[in-house]
Amino acid sequence: MKIRTLVIVSIVALFFIFSGDLVGQNSDSINLKAKSRKNWFAKDIKVSSEQVTMQDLLKGPENDWLVYHGDYGANHYSPLTEITSKNVGTLVPKWVYKINDGAYLRSSPVVQNGIMYVTSANEVHALDARTGQWLWIWQAYDKRSTGINRGVAIYGDKLLFSTLDCRLVALNKETGNLLWSNHYAKTTDNYFSTMTPLVIKGDMVVVGVANSNDYARGFVAAFSITDGKELWRFWTLPADGPLLGAPTWLTGSYDPVADVIYWAVGTVPDRQRGDRQIYDTPNSFHDSIVALEAKTGKLKWQVRLARHLPIDWDPNEPLVLLDSGKQKLILLANRSGMYYVIDRENGNIILEKPFIDKLNWDETKGVICPSVRGATNWMPPSYNPITKLLYVMTLEGCVDESNSYYVKAIEPLTGNEKWRYASRGVNISTPGILSTAGNVVFSSEGSGHVVALDAMTGNKLWDFNTAWPIFAAPMSYAVDGSQYVAIVAGSDVINFSLFKAQ
Repeated sequence: MKIRTLVIVSIVALFFIFSGDLVGQNSDSINLKAKSRKNWFAKDIKVSSEQVTMQDLLKGPENDWLVYHGDYGANHYSPLTEITSKNVGTLVPKWVYKINDGAYLRSSPVVQNGIMYVTSANEVHALDARTGQWLWIWQAYDKRSTGINRGVAIYGDKLLFSTLDCRLVALNKETGNLLWSNHYAKTTDNYFSTMTPLVIKGDMVVVGVANSNDYARGFVAAFSITDGKELWRFWTLPADGPLLGAPTWLTGSYDPVADVIYWAVGTVPDRQRGDRQIYDTPNSFHDSIVALEAKTGKLKWQVRLARHLPIDWDPNEPLVLLDSGKQKLILLANRSGMYYVIDRENGNIILEKPFIDKLNWDETKGVICPSVRGATNWMPPSYNPITKLLYVMTLEGCVDESNSYYVKAIEPLTGNEKWRYASRGVNISTPGILSTAGNVVFSSEGSGHVVALDAMTGNKLWDFNTAWPIFAAPMSYAVDGSQYVAIVAGSDVINFSLFKAQ
């Protein structure tokens, strides 16, 4: 198939970047109301008042995309079939919305009934998913912030959002107005937040924290969606221990049948490594995956994947849940270069196998591989139940080499590689992956191109030059019978659909 390459001609804009302390940190001056577009301008658009139920969240993505990874198992897969490997070459940009906060955003939008919600560091934007028109913008503080945020959760009539300075807020999804706020951790205690909250059964929402590793210990906490009251908190390190760190900054996965959440826990600082090597106590959960009872936060099991690694290769990557026959599994491509299949009922490791070409963790024997950036990272992989393949963004290279990115298709139960696609350009970005029932894998390259690949072969079918480094994952939804693919590139939300003659 002839590859169609489309190029955006971008206008270079001046961005004002705020540096130093977090804007508005530990302040009570959080904004109560959103800024709304004038009714006459958006008279044909109405934000749906329809409640989002737990059943809506449990059934996974269809026309809507209601959960950060599409579903609770972090599959990042769309069952929509209008866009296929046969017609994806006619994909064209439908609209572009500029958030314009001066940062490379990592947000993954959610969509309900034709309304898209997308975020930046301390902002939530509601858009018409058909046209990209903004409907309202909620900004936590009057002064804009820059930083990382990955998105909102949606439930009932609420959007749940964690600000950069660790305020969990509930916004009315129709108006954007603030319903409640809980300042669950303080930047003065060296905490901050970059994650999307996770809604679970029992009208609960769960968050973790990022931290300045030397000065704060990690935790996972659950709150009431009704009023924001904290319900439980699970600490990743003991209060009286010598170590700090073990952050929980990436959204976990959830098994609603078992009512168990699975969460990755980060490392502790390298400067404390001498202590870390002897600090494997029962109450220390750094460099681990933990399974927690959703109702109580009590530990069910822990698996520490690797001890005493020379570089920060902790398991803060998406945990893909897969049911294979009677087996309940977790699939994890770890930044250490190792691919794991884990029994999610007990934490036992079923498979441990390298998924990169060069692997060396021994500091005394040659060059360390993978590189400091890891063999992968937080960017979402995708499991496709039709092809039965796991697609992983992979970085090949050692600490003394230039690195190359690949999309790799991996057989999930064996870890065997089926195919790989080499990314072009200077790989400063860390994009995620979307696969679809239309036999298409969407990802992006360091060159700023969004690409569509054949899900079975890895052959490139289409690309589009956004002119931006891309640090987010694509997602897909449908409105009025048309399928769309959206991705955040730089600080733009770019939306695509099939070309249709008027």
